[in-house]
Amino acid sequence: MPAPFQLGQIVWASIADARGFRKLRPGIIATPTERIHSTGPLDVVAVTSRLPDPLPPDHVLLPWHPRRHPRTGLKRKCAAVCTWVVRISPTDIEDVAGILPGAVMLDILTKLANVTPPAKTSGSPAMAEIKGVLGYGRKKEEGAS
Repeated sequence: MPAPFQLGQIVWASIADARGFRKLRPGIIATPTERIHSTGPLDVVAVTSRLPDPLPPDHVLLPWHPRRHPRTGLKRKCAAVCTWVVRISPTDIEDVAGILPGAVMLDILTKLANVTPPAKTSGSPAMAEIKGVLGYGRKKEEGAS
């Protein structure tokens, strides 16, 4: 049976902000598909429509359209905040909006591995697992090139 969710899907979920206030907002599943289980936790990159100008380096603009983007399902200009990674339960998810194009997801995964997040997020199991899956933080084997 295939996983009900997959890497790169945009879901509407109850996600807490920095103050702990939970709000229904879009998030992008950052857990590798092969590690997703129906009852296990999911790592999600939060999405915001409050976009500072200029856009910070930890933000990735997402495809959208006022009448609903055909692939992402997003209706407002918004961005993934790569320093805002949360671990949620599948029961926190209320709906699936769509899925990101591969190039956009790759940009997000690269930023997740390279952006120095705030201390609260950097030590999270979500961030550590994402970096591990991407191979960041591993020492080069001796003699390997």
